[in-house]
Amino acid sequence: MKKIINILLLLPMLAFAGLDLSKINGALSSIKSSQSSKILKFYNNSGLNLKTELNFTSQKNADIILFPKQKNTTQALVVNSYKALKENPNSIGAIYIKKGRTQIIFIKERLEHNGFDIMKVSKKYMVPECQLRALCLLQ
Repeated sequence: MKKIINILLLLPMLAFAGLDLSKINGALSSIKSSQSSKILKFYNNSGLNLKTELNFTSQKNADIILFPKQKNTTQALVVNSYKALKENPNSIGAIYIKKGRTQIIFIKERLEHNGFDIMKVSKKYMVPECQLRALCLLQ
């Protein structure tokens, strides 16, 4: 009986624990190339229904790969966990769920290194690479 009650209490929380697609679409569409005329191409490796305005293409032609399955790629990546963001130097950002909320992080130095910039609206998602290491936070 106690297990049934626990399951019934968890169901509403699980139902609302999805990614906020409007937040993700806004963040991804705010990424721009440092070269003002170049339109970025994305490759979506997940089942997410993202905006078609994001200009999706094949993995080979993409500037940014969203949620890659292969870890050995030289293209810029947006990964699906904070851990993957810390471990993979090619990842420019991460989009994941933590405590039922959509979390979006972009690393400033990695964006600049790959020739990307973020519009002013999404600067709140940008953090310095130093924040990925615990020792940096102590300074």
